[in-house]
Amino acid sequence: MLIFDVLLALLILGLAWMSVSSRDLFEAVVLFIALGLMIALAWMRLQAPDAALAEAAIGAGLAGALLLATLSRLDRQTDVSPRRLSVAWSLIWLGLAVGLVLAFAQLPPTGEGLMPDVMANMEQSGVGHPVTAVLLNFRAWDTALELAVLAWAWFAQQALNREQHPGFLALQGHVLTSSAKILAPLMVLVGGYLLWRGADATGGAFQAGAVLAAGLVLYSLSFKADLPYDGWQGLGLRFLWLAGFWLFALVGLVGFALGLGFMGYPPAQAGALILLIELFATLSIALLLAAMFSGVSERRSAA
Repeated sequence: MLIFDVLLALLILGLAWMSVSSRDLFEAVVLFIALGLMIALAWMRLQAPDAALAEAAIGAGLAGALLLATLSRLDRQTDVSPRRLSVAWSLIWLGLAVGLVLAFAQLPPTGEGLMPDVMANMEQSGVGHPVTAVLLNFRAWDTALELAVLAWAWFAQQALNREQHPGFLALQGHVLTSSAKILAPLMVLVGGYLLWRGADATGGAFQAGAVLAAGLVLYSLSFKADLPYDGWQGLGLRFLWLAGFWLFALVGLVGFALGLGFMGYPPAQAGALILLIELFATLSIALLLAAMFSGVSERRSAA
């Protein structure tokens, strides 16, 4: 496996370089998607399946789809081909790479880290998976801020994307539409499974939300079906966009009021609270990612 790991590392470096140096933007996006898949494989080799799932679903899948969507809306009259790196910039990046290698070489030998402390408090976490315990209990701040960043990215997209652009073309062909009818419900099932299993095994809100968002995108492209963004139904959807973050804050305030500190959970109710947070976080992640892909403000302004 050492030869495989070396080849994988070289392939990742090669894809990374080609994706930033390619003068064809479509080729660069395709290389970026391939890079994300190779990074997901590297996470698997590092025995981090949670990170591998997130990278494959979000880093390679939906991020690649968003880049392709952006590329399709660029003005064809604009010269958007990337420029060659100058010698000065090449030296700067080379210096940063050397600095990172030297810093990595000076790291202390791998030890136990915080894993003994995490395992010693698993009974109070309310879940059976150490990664979920860290992300949703011991360091819930990190996950709450990730949801806030995702919502902020959507707001930034709406602020920058005020002009009307042509919508996406629907997928053509009976094979694709028939496959979408099968895959969309299956992706909902897989997303629900990842959410439920996240408490005790690999999975969780981000992985489940990315799978559900991919299902929404596939269904929208196949059948030209848009989610309702106006009226009471639209108001409910906009509430769900931010529900994950606000529920985090609400639970955090409850813990503060009980004397457990901000985002502190009562041990007896920790499991139920984490499941509730993950449920709303999954819906928020799925709807925000799907909305960023489809461009909600454009559809509403065009209407």
